Amino acid sequence: MTPTRIAIILICLISISSSVRAQDKIIVTHYQVQSRYAFGLSLLDLALSKLDTNYEIISPYKDRALEINEARGEIEVITGDLDLEFMSTTSHRESSMIPIKIPVYQGILGLRLLLIKPSMSPKISQVKSLETLRPFIAGHGVHWGDLPVYEANNLKVVTSANYESLFKMLIGGRFDYFHRGVNEIWDELDRYSKDLKIADHLMLYYPHPVYFFISKHRPELALQIEKGLKIAIEDGSYEKLFLENFADIINRAHLGDRILIILKNPVIPHDTPAIDTSWWMPENFNNIE
Repeated sequence: MTPTRIAIILICLISISSSVRAQDKIIVTHYQVQSRYAFGLSLLDLALSKLDTNYEIISPYKDRALEINEARGEIEVITGDLDLEFMSTTSHRESSMIPIKIPVYQGILGLRLLLIKPSMSPKISQVKSLETLRPFIAGHGVHWGDLPVYEANNLKVVTSANYESLFKMLIGGRFDYFHRGVNEIWDELDRYSKDLKIADHLMLYYPHPVYFFISKHRPELALQIEKGLKIAIEDGSYEKLFLENFADIINRAHLGDRILIILKNPVIPHDTPAIDTSWWMPENFNNIE
């Protein structure tokens, strides 16, 4: 065999090997690039890291975060232009995509603190129950899956399609409070601390499981991510990631000193598994589901 022929065979073998490695690499595309999605992406990374294979998480919207909202992003997942999203569960999402029924946030996103203008403090401080909350108006994203929660509990809302606009609307007096997940609110408060504060005596809770939803065009990806998540739960690395991200803010919120108002959530499917919040909620609120 001539040296030239040997070289050609070696080049072909290297090319085939590279092609196989490229095919083995898991590519995941998404649209959720804003800072409020950081934990979900970290969890996705953790799950994929358990699979002992190459992977890459990519967003075509990395430098254009404000050019796509949740409704548009979800359509791209459904059509297969993107691979996944992690959002609150609804019957529509569970039928149009593949749900992985392992709660991303273990219920913490359903625990809401209220951003308000300081001038609203005297009035909001009088709220002790759902009934006394009803005269006040909340801000809410028009595309957010938990919007029907507020209608079901007879709470008034003003909506916007733009996340950042809601803070400006609150500052401008368009509504009275903006309920935010206890895991979201501190970074948001840092950005708007000159104009807003957190109501210091109140919190809302409703069952609000957030799942990874995978495009039906990628069923194998759903199996891979579910496998990785189960490994992360079993080996304790999920709990470690959760506490690294949320233990400080849970302590900072002084949850045990707050009045808890429980809201019903009519959106979640009737067979949705209960979320175990007992390992992070204060003991006096252990049975809130």
